[in-house]
Amino acid sequence: MEIFIITGMSGAGKSTALNYFEDRGYMTIDNMPCFFIDGFKLSVYRERIKNVAIGMDIRSFERTDEFLELLESLKGEGVSYKVLYLDAKDEVILNRYNLTRRSHPLKRSNSIVENIYLERKMLSEIRELADIVIDTSDFTPKKMIENLKSRLEYKKIRDLVLTITTFGFKYGAPIDLDMMFDTRSLQNPYYIDELRPKNGDDKVVQEYVMSGSGSEEYLKKIEEMLEFLLPHFIKEGKTHLTVGIGCSGGKHRSVTIANKLYEYFNKKENIKVLLNHREQERWSL
Repeated sequence: MEIFIITGMSGAGKSTALNYFEDRGYMTIDNMPCFFIDGFKLSVYRERIKNVAIGMDIRSFERTDEFLELLESLKGEGVSYKVLYLDAKDEVILNRYNLTRRSHPLKRSNSIVENIYLERKMLSEIRELADIVIDTSDFTPKKMIENLKSRLEYKKIRDLVLTITTFGFKYGAPIDLDMMFDTRSLQNPYYIDELRPKNGDDKVVQEYVMSGSGSEEYLKKIEEMLEFLLPHFIKEGKTHLTVGIGCSGGKHRSVTIANKLYEYFNKKENIKVLLNHREQERWSL
């Protein structure tokens, strides 16, 4: 039996995620209270039900301890599970509630802003223990499905999935990063007229960025740091690691360095590498 528990901030896309799992043959359960799930003793049904996706938000448990106790109960039954935590920036969640005109499920305050703040505080411990954290702030439902497919659908079992995300600091850093590297100290193609409309996928841009003072050494330092850290993460049981590479606009320098890192780590048999250029849709603007 494979169980995915989908949780996180209300308004971050839980329903879309459940639709993704349902379309792939999972039995989906939404907002069932923790004590109901615990009472089912899921291990009894492992021969009849192979794949289950359970959506849980703050309506499913009165306190965080209930959620943690459920996880311990599943472990005790020998049931394998993964926790998928969906997150988004506060202003994005607020805007989604304003658009749908729905009320926030946490009824601690008459203010949606206050409820979002309280919910984030309540769920902080669950976010820390999640196997996968996805920031949906910049996702349409279609893009979210594509992200889930790239992260979860792979045939060969790997020790770790390494996601390399590029972004522009002027648009804000992603909130789902495990670590971040800043490339704004590197030589900037933006100030070269013929290079400005191109991006870090173009060879001429890569050559320009890497020809600058310190670029090759900086890339080498990142490679060495990740080479050192990845085995330790794997040893501690971490299955997903998201590394952010940022520059001013997320078009030239960060994309160049990310592409180089992808080429380097994609050669490793025990690591699946995913590459995500967050600002790609802005490149043509």
